[in-house]
Amino acid sequence: MDHIVHRILRFDRFALDLARGCLRAGDQEIDLRPKTFEVLCYLAENAGRLVSKQELFEAVWPDVSVCDDSLVQCIRELRQKLGDEDRRLIKTVSRRGYLLDATVLAPTPQSWSGAAVQEPEAPQKLATKPDVRHRVLRTIATHRLRIWGAAAAGLVCVALIFSLGRLPVLVANPWHVSFAKDAPKALQPRPTFKDCADCPEMVALPAGEFMMGSPADERWREVDEGLPRLVVIKKPIAIGRFEVTVDQFSAFVAETGTTAGSRCVAIVGDSRNLHGSRFIMSPPDASFRQPGYAVTGTHPVVCISWHDAQEYVDWLKRRTGKPYRLPTESEWEYAGRAGTQTMYSFGNNTDALCAYGRFAALDTPFPWRDGCLRDTASPIPVGQLQPNPWGIFDMHGNAWEWVEDCWTPNASEIPTDGSAFLRSGSCGVGVMRGGGWANPSRQQRSAARRGVTMGAHANHIGFRVALSLGD
Repeated sequence: MDHIVHRILRFDRFALDLARGCLRAGDQEIDLRPKTFEVLCYLAENAGRLVSKQELFEAVWPDVSVCDDSLVQCIRELRQKLGDEDRRLIKTVSRRGYLLDATVLAPTPQSWSGAAVQEPEAPQKLATKPDVRHRVLRTIATHRLRIWGAAAAGLVCVALIFSLGRLPVLVANPWHVSFAKDAPKALQPRPTFKDCADCPEMVALPAGEFMMGSPADERWREVDEGLPRLVVIKKPIAIGRFEVTVDQFSAFVAETGTTAGSRCVAIVGDSRNLHGSRFIMSPPDASFRQPGYAVTGTHPVVCISWHDAQEYVDWLKRRTGKPYRLPTESEWEYAGRAGTQTMYSFGNNTDALCAYGRFAALDTPFPWRDGCLRDTASPIPVGQLQPNPWGIFDMHGNAWEWVEDCWTPNASEIPTDGSAFLRSGSCGVGVMRGGGWANPSRQQRSAARRGVTMGAHANHIGFRVALSLGD
């Protein structure tokens, strides 16, 4: 092979010498028991991601039955050797596992002595601790994508990880990118336009077809999503590149004097209820401008009912003379999937969600939290994360988004021609899509859908707009 093997994995507080099977902190070499070293290797390979106890057991003690105490002793030794008495480096998530809160620094092609690291002549020359190397190799083989057997023997624990602040944790590994079945689809942004200074920026989408719903074997699938069925979008449409923002909604309120968005309910986690959430009424002055957390003009507007959203699109119609509206549920999923059929628009790898969506991450108060670490439990300004393949932002998380349809738990009732599912008279319960900042990763999937009372005002519900194009 013609690549360079980096045998040193550096973090801000320590470094792993993968060739020698040892740990260093500053200029000091720290010897670890073989199993402890393997645990650290696996945590380092998955830095920033919650690793369950079961996953660690399978990685470090494959095909061997061990008690929890074996893992606890390894974690205790690591904390002691790394001076992590406050547990800020290796975090314990109760009953769930461990998270190494560290960032891999840029690798240097040098050994401890400063000599350039050359390609290994043979696997047995990579380490002076062959037993440790063999076991860590087995860990990588079990928990990574299948890589060439010969290459894997010389790449023990060399998956290089990078982290953007405390946001996405992605694997910087050329073989991972080449062989991943669910690698992100190449960005193919569609044309954009704006009809006025305060109008939402729109993404023009062609007519097309897609498979709506989720396959029977999709992880976290719910029955109301329906099995995949062909939906044909017969005419071109445009959809908001971003969720409608506080500034955009403020322009509407200032011009019309409406009281839309003037009421709000806050959602909070309830440790007594592991399967639901608890809602509390916000202060009397709570509104889209003060939803219970700090917002700027570029945050997604929330505390918006379905009726409020309809008032806004009616105003856009009058202001622009164009048929603005809410997207239908099938149009929303067409835009959200952006030509993909995976669990998310970027693939099936939930670990990558941190790069694309704001959701209930590990340092939020919600008992259903998962994924990566965040700084706060709230949405963020629109457009800060990665877009989907068509250049549309925040289709996973940030704020739930109203669509035009009435709710039905029977997905087979949703029209397959791109139109909305409507009931005679007032349907009362509407549909929201996309997941929100207070929901777990499973509810950010492209097929996930929820029914909610159309009059609901909550600080995790907003919307984006759509526009019919052509005749």
